[in-house]
Amino acid sequence: MPDLNGMMLFAAVVRAKGFSQAARDTGLPKSTISRKVAQLEEQLGVRLLQRDTRNLSLTQVGALFYQHCDSISHEIEAAKATIENTHNDVSGSLRIAIPVSFSQELIANLASGFMRLYPNVTLDIQFTDNDVGLVGEGYDIAIKYGPLQSSDLVARLLFERQPILVASPGYLKTNGTPATPNELSAHKGIMLGSSRSVPIWPLGKGSRKTMVSFQKKLSVNSATMVKKLALDDFGVAMISNTSCKKELANGTLIPILQEWPIEATKIYGVYSSRRQLAANISTFLDFFAKRFSSQESLQILMN
Repeated sequence: MPDLNGMMLFAAVVRAKGFSQAARDTGLPKSTISRKVAQLEEQLGVRLLQRDTRNLSLTQVGALFYQHCDSISHEIEAAKATIENTHNDVSGSLRIAIPVSFSQELIANLASGFMRLYPNVTLDIQFTDNDVGLVGEGYDIAIKYGPLQSSDLVARLLFERQPILVASPGYLKTNGTPATPNELSAHKGIMLGSSRSVPIWPLGKGSRKTMVSFQKKLSVNSATMVKKLALDDFGVAMISNTSCKKELANGTLIPILQEWPIEATKIYGVYSSRRQLAANISTFLDFFAKRFSSQESLQILMN
């Protein structure tokens, strides 16, 4: 039977995207975690992780095995939650609005994990870019990109993502690499947004911030599709550095204008001040903030 501690540490490494961060997350020495994972691989007779000096990725069998390790982690958390919530049961229904650009597979994994932990909660998740009225349309939570306008709603910062400009080597070879923000006006851009979105990107920070225009090749409300079109040589794209980590490492996407760093995108969980004491809302937002990055990392490793 595989060592349970080894399985849990293997899952921790995958979620943390590396041994060093897993050591910080667990409080164990990096050498101990590495040894435990190596012993697990030896015990199973398979390679779970591909390691080199720069990258860590899952093998095909490692990706499948991780799903079971992750499920076990969830079950252990569920057992703990059962005790913790004996006197404060989390239950009821939650209607949640999530932007269309979020990965549906990633959100499905999060929803599954949440419902395993809290089986008495019913979820109604709608992907929409409409500016939903939380009270009027019956939503309990809306996941939104910031900055947010002031209102009587409560906004909790969940996490941040760092956008960067990228393009494929093929596109840059044909069209040249822009050396200044103004040169972007001569380049085609792939825009994350709607057909009504204005082809403008904000570059730089603080007093050095500038708004630059580009030639909109197309717009689409899927971040996954934006990356695919950039890989297919259709133009420059602004996407999260997390979502294209593998492509940056293997050179299939090239960062451009790095000397003009872009302000981080803030993602909030928004809810009505009337419901700010609801246990199911606070529990869901805690879970979402904690698990989103680990699920995103797994999705990147498996692609």
